[in-house]
Amino acid sequence: MRCLVLVLVALTGARAVAAAAAPCAFSEEFFLRHNVSADDSDGPGAACGGQCCGRGREARLRDALRRAAVARAAAATRPIATLLLSTRTTLQEHLTALSHQSQNKTAVLLAQVYRAQGPRAHGPLSALYGEVRAALRPPAPDLLDALVIDPPRDLAVATDKFFRELFPLAYHNILKLDTKQFTVQHEMCLKDAYDAVQPFGDVPQQLGMTLSKSMEGARALLVALGTGASALAAAEQAVARASGACAARLLRAAGCARCRGLDAPPCRHYCLNVVRGCVGAPVAELAGAWASYVEGVEALARADADAALRALDERVSRAVMHALENKVQLEKKVRLECGSPDTREGGGAVGASAAPAGASRREALRAPPPDAELLQFAASLAASKRLFSALPDYLCDEPDFAHDDNDHCWNGNTLGTYEKPLVASSSLSDQKYNSEVEGAVPQDPKVAAIGDQLRQARQLLASNTWSRAPAAEAFMQGDEAGEEGSGSGRSYAYDDAALDAEGSGEEGSGHVAVGSRPDGGEGPRAQPPPTPGGAGRACASALLALALLALALLVLLT
Repeated sequence: MRCLVLVLVALTGARAVAAAAAPCAFSEEFFLRHNVSADDSDGPGAACGGQCCGRGREARLRDALRRAAVARAAAATRPIATLLLSTRTTLQEHLTALSHQSQNKTAVLLAQVYRAQGPRAHGPLSALYGEVRAALRPPAPDLLDALVIDPPRDLAVATDKFFRELFPLAYHNILKLDTKQFTVQHEMCLKDAYDAVQPFGDVPQQLGMTLSKSMEGARALLVALGTGASALAAAEQAVARASGACAARLLRAAGCARCRGLDAPPCRHYCLNVVRGCVGAPVAELAGAWASYVEGVEALARADADAALRALDERVSRAVMHALENKVQLEKKVRLECGSPDTREGGGAVGASAAPAGASRREALRAPPPDAELLQFAASLAASKRLFSALPDYLCDEPDFAHDDNDHCWNGNTLGTYEKPLVASSSLSDQKYNSEVEGAVPQDPKVAAIGDQLRQARQLLASNTWSRAPAAEAFMQGDEAGEEGSGSGRSYAYDDAALDAEGSGEEGSGHVAVGSRPDGGEGPRAQPPPTPGGAGRACASALLALALLALALLVLLT
């Protein structure tokens, strides 16, 4: 009998041990998923007090859940940061490659027009495109203040300098001096007279405005993309610091049920209240700054710089043609400023340099415009506008952190229903109503600096966004404004008789007849635009001739 009693007691104890071990078997999978070992030799944990977690496992589970929350938040921010940086690199490389192609194409154009003198244009041309490429090398992406130290290049000034250097070549070509060269003094006089003569009309001013505006916009976009990626990396670190401060609440929400052997995730509203209070609230002030930043990037993510570079050789060609079409007036202006051409016999182009690599033939720019890529990028970025306001919801979408609803789930104390009110958002003002937040939410001073960084980037983007029709469109309209444009220099009163007496069409000046081809016979002849009223004057002359003829016949008959 005594033996039977001992057997029954042993069986009862075994069933009790098995019953205690069975719930923990459900939790082991959870622990293994988070790489939490079962070293429980130091007694039960103080936070959860469950039979499945000792103090050692409980501490390791707390750290594992904090890391999981940080990783989940990083999974929301890192792809966006990667998108910003990859777009920045792609756009910068595209525009730099396009600038080299455009430079080669423009060099071929000048070589065709100026022939033997063409190599002299390579230096000014390289300087102009060097300034363009310098504008596409912005300062460090996380140092917006560097823009004050290293301001963007004034490409309007660089464009003006290029055409000023080009003017002596254009005038030399108009005079058909062949191997003769201007003296140094006369060439300096031509450059000094550039503003007064305005040999290329309004083209340089319009081109400088378009190029400067578009490249400044591209530079601002490149800087802002890097700044946004830097801000997201800093925000990720802020989330890590915030999750460290509330690791105990994350443990209670997502870990204690498992330590007690309950196979149930936290109720969804419970998870949202915890995460909005201790992870979302510390970075909540970034929500508005980020949304504004995204809107700024969307507004500036356009291919203005691409279009400006593709049109540059055409603008230079138009400037050259303007000088050729107005060469009579141009020579009169130059003679009033610098006198008769002062030349010397030359053995080649002064200051000639080697043609840039790849300038052996004229070809279309191969790089396709990035419009489609920029539109796709802007659409992807727009989807992240609510990144920081939606971050807690993203974390609670993880199955280990939240149940689908608020019934039959872990409510922080037991398996049941979560009945506490859901706080509306992660904003600091809403946290006073959050039942899962005790006291004031600690603020990270570095978060304010991140917000300022995003707002500065937004301001930079806004200052470079077109507020009206792009300058390229205004340029096209300006081309139709008239032969001389609005900036043709000072007004001149010509003494044609005195000018003709100097022999402007003879040996010394190298003049050619109006309408002759400037390139020695090859290529189409430049046709000046029709003069308004010319048809009316021709008709009046014909009528006058007929009247005189009738009068003469009348005299003969009488």
